[in-house]
Amino acid sequence: MRSIKWKLIAMYLGLVLIVMIVSGTYILLSLRNIEIDKSRAQLESYAEKINEQVVESVEEENFQTELMKTVTNAVGIQGNILDANGDTIASTTELKAPYPTYTDQAIIAAMNGMTSFSSGKRSTDSLGLLKEWMSYAMPAQADEGGRSYIVYTRLDAGDMQDSLNQTTQTIVAAVAIALFLAAIMGYVFAQTLTGPILALTKGAKSLAEGGGLNQSLKVRSNDEIGQLTSSFNYMASELTKNMSEISREKNRLEILLHNMSDGVISFSKDGDLMLANAAATEMLGVEEMTMDFSQFIRAYDINSAVYLDMGNEPSKKVTFPVGKQFINANFSPYYDTAGRIEGVVVVLQDITEQKKLDDMRKEFVANVSHELRTPLTTVKSYTETLIEGAIEDREIALDFLSIIDSEADRMAFLVRDLLQLTRFDNKQVRLDITEIEMNEFLNITVRQNKIHAEAKNQELTFEPYPHDVVVYGDRDRVGQVVNNIVTNAIKYSLEQARIRIYIGEDAQYYKISVRDTGMGISREDLPRIFERFYRVDKARSRAMGGTGLGLAIAKEIMESHGGRLTAESEYGKGTVMTMWFPKERPVLHYEEDET
Repeated sequence: MRSIKWKLIAMYLGLVLIVMIVSGTYILLSLRNIEIDKSRAQLESYAEKINEQVVESVEEENFQTELMKTVTNAVGIQGNILDANGDTIASTTELKAPYPTYTDQAIIAAMNGMTSFSSGKRSTDSLGLLKEWMSYAMPAQADEGGRSYIVYTRLDAGDMQDSLNQTTQTIVAAVAIALFLAAIMGYVFAQTLTGPILALTKGAKSLAEGGGLNQSLKVRSNDEIGQLTSSFNYMASELTKNMSEISREKNRLEILLHNMSDGVISFSKDGDLMLANAAATEMLGVEEMTMDFSQFIRAYDINSAVYLDMGNEPSKKVTFPVGKQFINANFSPYYDTAGRIEGVVVVLQDITEQKKLDDMRKEFVANVSHELRTPLTTVKSYTETLIEGAIEDREIALDFLSIIDSEADRMAFLVRDLLQLTRFDNKQVRLDITEIEMNEFLNITVRQNKIHAEAKNQELTFEPYPHDVVVYGDRDRVGQVVNNIVTNAIKYSLEQARIRIYIGEDAQYYKISVRDTGMGISREDLPRIFERFYRVDKARSRAMGGTGLGLAIAKEIMESHGGRLTAESEYGKGTVMTMWFPKERPVLHYEEDET
């Protein structure tokens, strides 16, 4: 009975059953009353006839004879004459005495002078069969002032009861047929009513489960159910549009979130993890983010001042290390429409490079200050000595002036290199690009530096390439790079070392390599040798007159030519520095701007 269809059928059948029972009962009662009234009229008519034709017309001893002559139109009516004491003195049921004795409320009423009718009285007939009777009794007198009698008539109610029973059976059969037809009609009616409702229920369930957004139910009528179906179709259509828009927006947000370079983590107000993008898991060094808020701040030792319920605080920034990286975390709460805090969004930024640049900037300033302070201190101290009287001694004065000149040159070289790097940083360098045949160019370089190598008993050689190697570059700048690398190889290699220059190539580049058998560079220092002012052996480098900017300048020159400068080294065995020159003429940045 959970289905409304069966409830409707049951209600429909119940209504029909009630109507049929009420109407059938009313019909049966009406028929019974009609039959009873008809029987009473017949009994009353027969009693009046007996009174007129027998009691008032003949003597008592002739009552039986005359009574038998008195007939009625009704079948089954018995006539009786009783004396004042209720004893039967004449009867149509017996031809002679003894006559039957009757005990009936109607007789008692007639003995008291009242006409009475009774029905439903059960008694036996002349054959001893128990029957139901309707009886009528009336007082009567033979003549004025004569003896009193009672005329008693009765009618067998069996025929009436049989008729009523037959009528009852007919009504029951009609009720059964009516119920059967009502069940069929109720089913059809319920199906007509509940069919669209079931379709709507199925469609709504499909919508709730996320499917069937494109469904459209058939409108079968123009009534309320049809209007409801039309409204459902409109709702499904609008919901499809809204869900499509939400899905597109969600996809855009997911793509944006997962392709952000910043990490994003969201926690609910209970501290549960809501989402974490790929950048966040990568920054935190985990394969999958599964930590809640408390586990997160404990795992990375974040300041305890960061808490989940931040109240009205707009945000809080915390920097913490993850391995060799430095992560900046920005904690920001988000709220619902009522202004209650819903959770916290954590935006992670990898500031390792920024911190490294800050450290390099600080180190650069410190290095420049240190590099300038030493010669300035020397110049000032020797100048003060000369002012205080040493200038009078010509030999000492010349030595001091020579040292001052040397320190001034050192500062000039440093300032020159710094200005050169600044010009590269600001893209102010303009190159005079020409064709350079490297076999000839490197031969000249070797001859220029050979005397320095022989001074340390080193072997400096160049292996010419089998064919001409033409690169496009600024001859002076290229010469500066090659001389810097060759000079470093001579300077930082011990006596008896071998320095070899050779050329290689691939599909896009000519590779000019300078290999030495010097002291080499450790694996920790190798990635930093192109940084400004970085020295592997600071004391030795300064003693040899280096500023620490040579390789940084060489790297900038190579990159301005569209190439690059790389280094390979093994500590204690030597170093290979390789200059990569593109085979095609490079398009310089200022040429692109001019174009």
